[in-house]
Amino acid sequence: MSDIIQIDPMDPGKRNSPIAIPADENSTVMLDGSDRTCAWNDQDFAEGDRVCDGGITYECSFGKWVKTDGSC
Repeated sequence: MSDIIQIDPMDPGKRNSPIAIPADENSTVMLDGSDRTCAWNDQDFAEGDRVCDGGITYECSFGKWVKTDGSC
């Protein structure tokens, strides 16, 4: 697992990957063959990279940012 990267808040005027909404434990996940990189303020991140914004940690997963349980 990578180190957490401190980052500025998302700028809506720049390229950003979506933040995934939380899913309950009984949901079905469908994965497609899409790009697994994520963007945050025009910067690209690889699958598994983690960033910190305002004390919240997000992890790049299948092209979307997923909020983690950990804080930063």
